[in-house]
Amino acid sequence: MGTTGWRLPVSRRKGFGLALGTLLAAPRLARAQAFPTRPIRMVVPYPPGGGTDNLGRLVARALGDKLGQPVVVENRGGAGGNIGAALVATSPPDSYTLLFTGNGIAISDLLFRNPGFDWKRDFVHVTRIASTPMLLVVQPSLPVQNLAEFLAYARARPGALNHGTPGAGTSQHLAAALFDDMAGTRIVHVPYRGTGPSVAGLLTGEVQVMYASVSAVETLIRDGRIRALANTAGRRARAWPELPSIAEALPGYAAELWYTLAAPARTPDAAITAIETAARDIMADPAFLSLIMERGFDPEFLDRAQLGPALDADAMRWGPALRRAGITAE
Repeated sequence: MGTTGWRLPVSRRKGFGLALGTLLAAPRLARAQAFPTRPIRMVVPYPPGGGTDNLGRLVARALGDKLGQPVVVENRGGAGGNIGAALVATSPPDSYTLLFTGNGIAISDLLFRNPGFDWKRDFVHVTRIASTPMLLVVQPSLPVQNLAEFLAYARARPGALNHGTPGAGTSQHLAAALFDDMAGTRIVHVPYRGTGPSVAGLLTGEVQVMYASVSAVETLIRDGRIRALANTAGRRARAWPELPSIAEALPGYAAELWYTLAAPARTPDAAITAIETAARDIMADPAFLSLIMERGFDPEFLDRAQLGPALDADAMRWGPALRRAGITAE
C-alpha cells in the first residue's frame, strides 16, 4: 500500500486554519486598538478659573469616558496663551498631548513677532466644541447702569478707565480694542496672567471694565458683585436675552470666543480620527449639551475639515480691525 503522507481530517484542518488566521490577525487588531493605551494630557494655555479652563475640564472628562482613558488637564498660562500653545506645538506627535484653546490662536502671528509656534504649520486643528459671547462688565462703583451711559461716560474720559484681560492678544483684548476703535473711546489695557487674575483685578478695583467669558463672571453678576451691560456677539445672547448686544449701539461690532481642540502636527491620523469621533459623540449627547449650556456655552461643533477654513476666515476678519486699532505684533 502506497504512502500518501499524513493529513489532518478536514474538520480539524478548518479549525487549524481559523486559529492560524486569528493569530495572524491579532497584531493588526492590536494596532487598530492601540490608541489610547494610557492617559492623555490636555494643555489649557490659561490659569485655572477662566472660561477655557472651565469648559476644557468638562470636555476632558467627557472625552476620557468616550476614549476609555483619562484626559488630564494641565494648565500652562502666560503670554496670552502662547506658552501653553508652544508647549504643545513642540511636544512629540505621539497622540497623547492635546491643546484646548480658542480662535485667538489664529491671529497669534498678527499680534506677536514670535509666538513660539506657527498656528497652521504646527497643529492639527481637530474640532470646535462651542462658542460664547463675552460680556461687557463693570465695577458696580462705576456710575453707569446701561450701555448708553457707559459709552457716554467712557467717551467723556479718555484714558481714565482701565480694562483687564487674561493677557495681550487674547480675545478679550481684541474685543476691547475693537470697541475703542468703533466707539471712539480710549480705555487703558491692563493684561493679567489669565482670566482668574483679571476677574480678581475687577473685584478689587484695579480695573473698572472687562470683556469677560460668561462662565468666568456669571455667578458674580448674579450675586451683584459686578454689573453686566452688554454682550459682544452680533446679536442678543441665548442665555442673556435681557442684555443688549454692543452691535445695537455700534452696528457691525462682533467678538466671540470659540473653544477648539488641537494636536501637534504629524500626530497619527488614526488618533486624530479617534479624538474627532469621540468629540462628535459627546456633542451628540443631550446631557453634555445641557451641561455646557447651563454654564453659558453655545454648542457649535465643527470637524477638522470645517475648522481650518473657519479659523482662516476669522483671522482675515480681525486683521483690518487690528490695524485700525493700532495693534501690531509685539
